[in-house]
Amino acid sequence: GAGDLGSQSYLEFPRRTQVEAAVLEWGNSAVISALDASVARFGPQTDQAALLEVECTPILASPLNGAMESHADPAEAQAAAVLKLHNADEVEGNMVVMTNNGGISHFQMAKVAKESGAAALLVVNVDEKRPDDIFRMAADDGEEADAAKDIDIPVVMISLNSANVLTTATVEPGMSQEDIVNHGMPDRVRLYAAGDRPFFEDVEPAEPTLYLIHNLLTDDEAQNVVQRAEAAFQPVNHKTGKPDRLQLSEQLGKFEGVSRAMLWQGMLQNQQSKACEERIEQVTGFPSTHFSDFIVDRVDPSGYWLPHYDVFGETQADGFAIVPVATITIFLSDAGGPIVYPSGKEPLKITPQKGMAIVHHNANNQDDEQSVDLGTLHAMLPNHSDGPSYVARKYVFAAPISNTRRIILPFVAMTVGGGKLPQTLSDIHDWFYEQFGPVNGPLYFDKACMFVPVLMLLIVIQYASEYVQGQWRKESAKSSSSGSTDGSNSKSGTKKKKQN
Repeated sequence: GAGDLGSQSYLEFPRRTQVEAAVLEWGNSAVISALDASVARFGPQTDQAALLEVECTPILASPLNGAMESHADPAEAQAAAVLKLHNADEVEGNMVVMTNNGGISHFQMAKVAKESGAAALLVVNVDEKRPDDIFRMAADDGEEADAAKDIDIPVVMISLNSANVLTTATVEPGMSQEDIVNHGMPDRVRLYAAGDRPFFEDVEPAEPTLYLIHNLLTDDEAQNVVQRAEAAFQPVNHKTGKPDRLQLSEQLGKFEGVSRAMLWQGMLQNQQSKACEERIEQVTGFPSTHFSDFIVDRVDPSGYWLPHYDVFGETQADGFAIVPVATITIFLSDAGGPIVYPSGKEPLKITPQKGMAIVHHNANNQDDEQSVDLGTLHAMLPNHSDGPSYVARKYVFAAPISNTRRIILPFVAMTVGGGKLPQTLSDIHDWFYEQFGPVNGPLYFDKACMFVPVLMLLIVIQYASEYVQGQWRKESAKSSSSGSTDGSNSKSGTKKKKQN
């Protein structure tokens, strides 16, 4: 149960904060590339924009790890650690790039960079087991911490994967080694504080693949999602309710003290919702045409989620009916119970932070929808706050979302249901599902939803056409009758004149 989960020992996240978040960027107004960076605890900080922000050329250090020749005597070794780089002349006034696998501290690396005249130091975290991981560098306690106060150049870290992006930025397919300039790095890069821009935090690279995106939604956007959901919430109750496959509300027994709403918008989004969708697509790299609409949960005090997988449809002999490629879970409030992953290589706990998203990949193999990663088993611990907490989810599917679900159903929800989808449609969907199975049933339902509006439109056009033709016949009949009467009167008048 939820109580047993609360007594487990977990690795706790988030660990990164906005205070350390920086951006390394290059390109022009047409194409801009950007990488997440973490600002060290020494040197200029993110609230010192004038000192942190630099624009210069990235130069690989020589030696790459900044570690100079070793010495038997510790005092000589310490002195050697802060010698100028072999390519100090090239480094001077530019951003020097070093790897942190040379056996010297991050502070010593900063000293080497400063002694070599660098304008900034970019540290690559060489961690092949966690190639997306970065952290906030700090000086050791004692003398090093005091000396670190003299570091006046920006010192930031990027991940190994980000470094691979940086060193292939100008490399084109088929390019020979001789044609690659500056080790494939851009001619100029810009470093600046991230502010309220989204930034990543690596949690687990595999089994399950899981990471956080800070600031994916702004506070106002999160509040707007809650407000739109309020009128559509329905209690999730496995005793009195039934699964709503159409609105992706299944496994009802796994949720206690929860109300749920699906925000049917599809392609009929307002400007703010469209901006959110585009940002989620850009930041996650998943195509928005594969996104479900938001499913919003209101979790009342003491409410929780029991452990479950994000799967839909009945269990088949060879696995689950539908396993989304990924789930994007966004906290819409700071209150509420943490979300935990108890079955991964390390049990994980993520504390709510408004606007922050958890992204986990559900499938072991993205080409195989049937294969669920068992490490994605997750739950929400009880909400111990005084009021409700709110969480929104978007599921990313392997196949694009049908036009029925992106146009027809949102239109019905907006025009007929006041934002909610009529229950009748869910019942019809279930009928198709039960008659034709978990694969063909939804397909036939989608076709029926597309066909019925077209049929209704044709009927309306037919009636309109018949009405117009009827009106035209009436007008023609009136005109004929009127013309006939006028002709009779005219003849009668003529006769009278003759008689006179």
